[in-house]
Amino acid sequence: MELTKKPARSVLAFLLLLLILTLTSCDSTSTSASGTAASSEVSQTGEQDTTSGSSTDSSSGASGGSSQAAGYYTDQVKSIAASSTCASYSFSSRGRAPAAYIKGMALTFARSFCRLKTTAAAPTNLVVLLSGAAGSSSTDALGLYSSKFSGLSMDVINAGENPLRSLYTLGIGLGMRESSGKYCEGRDMSASNTSASTAEAGMFQTSYDSMGANAELSNLYAEYKANPLKCSLDVFSAGVSCSSSTIYGSGEGATYQAMNKSCPAFAAEYAMLMLRVRRNHYGPINRQEAEVVPVCNQMLQSVQDFVEQDLNACDELM
Repeated sequence: MELTKKPARSVLAFLLLLLILTLTSCDSTSTSASGTAASSEVSQTGEQDTTSGSSTDSSSGASGGSSQAAGYYTDQVKSIAASSTCASYSFSSRGRAPAAYIKGMALTFARSFCRLKTTAAAPTNLVVLLSGAAGSSSTDALGLYSSKFSGLSMDVINAGENPLRSLYTLGIGLGMRESSGKYCEGRDMSASNTSASTAEAGMFQTSYDSMGANAELSNLYAEYKANPLKCSLDVFSAGVSCSSSTIYGSGEGATYQAMNKSCPAFAAEYAMLMLRVRRNHYGPINRQEAEVVPVCNQMLQSVQDFVEQDLNACDELM
């Protein structure tokens, strides 16, 4: 009987050992899979953190992508504007501009500059108009101001980034003259333009009857109406208040007045285009009262340099 039990015990011991080895192998596989899943989860969480603004190493982003949080480039442009000498400049008869105005104009310039850079191979009609060489002084503000630009060594003769930057430098001066840089101004109460199509509104005091000056004006209007997030209202309105102003008339002219006051980035880019195609819409331009301030041109140059360092900025700024 003793001889029969020994082989049976050996078989049972072997089976027990085999079971232990099998269970150990399964646990190891499960741990490995769990670790892989955990690594995947950490990787996904890290990617989400980049989007939401958590601290990341900007140099470790994947090729062709941006590791910066949404709003990074906007904040950098605003910072450049806020720390510039342009922000502390005192405009003739108007004083210092609202910080919001200088920041907003810097951002709008960045958008127009991005339009230029991203369509370099095949410029759009809008880009050609905004960045073209100075034209006839009868229609083009750059042509009218050409001697002033020349005296300040600002190039408006060769199409491209220089005329665009000069245009916005003049535009900053115009906005200060028309509204003291306040996005929400209504019409000039000393004027008699009170119909829906002639009542002026916004920083640049532009009216709806300007729309017929060039087809690109209505295209720009449609672009901003379809994309209200591009208006930069939060930027232009920070710390700025206006007295209550009336919308005159009804229909599309009234809608345009409201748009000029509620979508200041549109008002700015539209006015820059108007300066190139119908400058006589603006009295301060006709009288050459709008200032061309070199330190504001330098501020815009700094914005331009920043954007050119990383054209991924245009994905956000446009």
